[in-house]
Amino acid sequence: MAQPLKALIIGAGSIGGLIDDPTSKNIASHAHAYTQCPKTQLAAICEPNELNVFAFMERWGEVERYFSIDELPLDEHYDIASIASITSAHFSHLSTLMRRDDCTMILCEKPVVATKEELSSLQMLLKNSKKKILINLMRRYNPAFIALAKRIQKGDFGKNLGFQGVCTKGLLHNGSHLLAVLSHFLGNLNTIKPFSATHCHGDVCGEFGLSLDGGDGTISVLQSPDYSLFELTLWFETEVIKILEGGEKIELYSKVPSPLYKGYFTLELHETIITNLSKYALDSLVFLIHKSDEKCKAILNEHLQLHERIFQTMEKVYR
Repeated sequence: MAQPLKALIIGAGSIGGLIDDPTSKNIASHAHAYTQCPKTQLAAICEPNELNVFAFMERWGEVERYFSIDELPLDEHYDIASIASITSAHFSHLSTLMRRDDCTMILCEKPVVATKEELSSLQMLLKNSKKKILINLMRRYNPAFIALAKRIQKGDFGKNLGFQGVCTKGLLHNGSHLLAVLSHFLGNLNTIKPFSATHCHGDVCGEFGLSLDGGDGTISVLQSPDYSLFELTLWFETEVIKILEGGEKIELYSKVPSPLYKGYFTLELHETIITNLSKYALDSLVFLIHKSDEKCKAILNEHLQLHERIFQTMEKVYR
């Protein structure tokens, strides 16, 4: 039997290991995913905050602890690494892992970097790397979303007529999830046009028009709610798809004859998909381990392009 992959988590805070615990039904943290996956063994963390370290080890057990990524010995070997640190540290942490001979698989939280300049500096290195690298835009790795994307691309629902989405927490930090779903369903994201956009906590919020290879539509990124929101409706010739509850549920509506007016049609719910998205950290990890280098590289390039479009849009709004 093959030895389990030794796993390293950089950033042992919320998404690293404190957003859930071993008894949680959801698998949202990287630590939970590594302990649930039979092919991996959680071996070490890089975390400067002592309180986070204490809470992490209380939940997930004793592991090797480094204060920073710079303390990682060159002769120590880790097979797989998660970057779950604050966004402003992603560039430094990703650059360091790229220079190491180990960590041949990397799962980086979104956004992959904090600025356009950082993206420009890393982009070719990421594209040309022999390492398997994915950005954790989690719905891209969920089996139910993957199956639905195949149905859309086969033309089961006809031509896309438009879409409308809404989310919170900024175009870069949460809107990137919407863009990842749309590019998965409808192909390359060609343009983002800000209609009414403003700065919000180093990000941008507002109304945006999107043009993709497979259709055009709009998204709204709300600035002020204290709650999280993620919904998307896509209109096709024969179906309407509604992504609800952050993606936990997908409803499909088909056209049926109107019970009131002869010759007219209305929409009727005919299929509900429960995605089990709450296990997203495990989905992402399993995808990274099992999918081919070529598949992961194609998705990485797709998501790097999304980041590039977002940074271009932020630059327009900041002018």
